[in-house]
Amino acid sequence: MNVLFAAAEVAPLIKTGGLADVAGALPAALRRAGHDVRVVMPYFRELRERGIPVEGPIAASFVTVGERQEELRVWRLAGSETPVYLLDIPAAFERSAIYGEGDDDRRFILFARGVLALMQHLREVERWQVNVVHSHDWHAALIANYLKTYLAYTFGHVATVFTIHNLAYQGQRSTKTLALAGLTEGGLPEDGMGPGIAGTFNFMARGILFNDVVTTVSPTYAQEIMTPEYGERLDGLLRAKRDRVVGILNGIDREAFDPSTDAQLAATFDVDDLSGKAVCKTALQEEFGLPVAPDRPLLGIVSRLVEQKGLDLLDQVMPWILQRTDAQLVILGSGNAHLQFVMQQHARAHPHRIAVRIGFDAALAQRIYAGSDAFLMPSRFEPCGLGQMIALRYGSVPIVRATGGLNDTVREGFDGNGFRFHPYEAQHFADAIARALQVYRDPESWALLRARGMREDNSWDFAAQQYGGVYDWAARLARR
Repeated sequence: MNVLFAAAEVAPLIKTGGLADVAGALPAALRRAGHDVRVVMPYFRELRERGIPVEGPIAASFVTVGERQEELRVWRLAGSETPVYLLDIPAAFERSAIYGEGDDDRRFILFARGVLALMQHLREVERWQVNVVHSHDWHAALIANYLKTYLAYTFGHVATVFTIHNLAYQGQRSTKTLALAGLTEGGLPEDGMGPGIAGTFNFMARGILFNDVVTTVSPTYAQEIMTPEYGERLDGLLRAKRDRVVGILNGIDREAFDPSTDAQLAATFDVDDLSGKAVCKTALQEEFGLPVAPDRPLLGIVSRLVEQKGLDLLDQVMPWILQRTDAQLVILGSGNAHLQFVMQQHARAHPHRIAVRIGFDAALAQRIYAGSDAFLMPSRFEPCGLGQMIALRYGSVPIVRATGGLNDTVREGFDGNGFRFHPYEAQHFADAIARALQVYRDPESWALLRARGMREDNSWDFAAQQYGGVYDWAARLARR
């Protein structure tokens, strides 16, 4: 099947979050499964400045936003096994910011219209007919809105799939955006969606409404977002469309995240020979300035330092960790200024127990996965989560809150691979850590638990099979 992936960020070209990992890895897995998948993303100025190799322009046109026509040129990434098209729209993307601009609605209207222009070029010039458009998050949400309304005669047969990576980010704007998008004829369906959505223009809501099938990045998250607690005011719309909503768990790139070949590590290791993991633990303690203590449990965190990731809960648990355990803790991440300050304060007060690095360093992150004994993810909500899967791969036992994808990947008990807690409360988090440390003190039981996690297959291949089924389903719906 011919599938066009539309995403605002694609790893390793541009990455601000998990969306980029999916858009970078899933197309390759789908191509291995026999689908002809191509990717389209914005040609951000950062890519031009980095000098990535491109071919073209292979097409040029103008795209409409409001009463203006903006220039569009289409480039193709050179040397990529998966074809990647870069939409060069200077009015939208010739700037340093990826997101967070005051005119983001205008920018991603232009992106959606650019994708439509690319589809026409692929069909008429390259003789490649799109069967399925797979759009990701609010930035690409309007593509199906156009396909199912103004372009229904030309592209109405094209199936559409929309993946929600994080429902909290919706692209919600004032009703003025309706005219900017050129969608006034259809009015404001948002007005029937209840408080907080009515009287606005909401990109995410339109993605849910107009696509044939909606997917999320884990089965549990697909159920959670239909409740008021997690639904971000769109739970009513999602419940109304529940027979077309499905959760598919993300995967990880097992070649990129492989402790037996990872060049970033002090020593490599695998499930059958863990001697290198002990070397990695010592190296990590030295790198963070902690006392080298082979027998002391070393906990790791690689995360955005925001409340969604449970850092407020970690702050509440920190005195208990310091007073009731002998564990060390290393933290890598950035985010909320207050939480950054709080974590740094803990490190300054207890330099032999806690170490913090503010920022993100991919190589250091992999050394934390490899060197830590256990990995903490106390998330308030977690659509999928990749950290716990990488931690399993590197023999760092995950301790997680059972929400979203964490609930789908981490098990506790007889055949478990980690430790879980349910209520978002400090005592329950502390109890989960305590259970983990109790098992840690039994080397044989810990080794069995760690090995079970390392042997699990969280690759993209299974997800690719499931998405293949979703594409067939969407195609049947589009033909009705």
